[in-house]
Amino acid sequence: MPPHNAPSWKSLCSDLEPDCEFRRPATEDQLAAVQVALGIQVPDSLGDFLRETDGLIADYGSRVVWSASDIAARNREMRNDGPFRRLYMSFESLFLFGDDSGGDRYAFVIQADGQIHRRKIFRWDHETDSRSWSAGHLEHYLEKRLKAREDEPFS
Repeated sequence: MPPHNAPSWKSLCSDLEPDCEFRRPATEDQLAAVQVALGIQVPDSLGDFLRETDGLIADYGSRVVWSASDIAARNREMRNDGPFRRLYMSFESLFLFGDDSGGDRYAFVIQADGQIHRRKIFRWDHETDSRSWSAGHLEHYLEKRLKAREDEPFS
């Protein structure tokens, strides 16, 4: 399903940031592989986005939305890699899907029952390990990320 404010996810992003880099659409097999790897269904809005473009690069080369394979790999890495496990709180409650050029990452929240019920996006700060609300939903996240300017950083 396209976003509320545009006919497609690509047009929303292109209207906000003309220098966006898009990829080929993700296949259903690629989305299913994320679900198998992480044991959780890809949120509907993110799945729709990935079916249009398997990732989005913008904002000085940051991966605003990771590809389906990167979502699976980076979530497994953050949850299972020794250094991450020793340095930070658990990432089991986050479904990470993008980052900024400064090292912070963005995620949907996984509830105690192992499912994503809310569309809200949270930011994980890599320096403080804090997790804070960032956007009300994926479209809002993209609007904020792609509109952000250097003098008004996105949070």
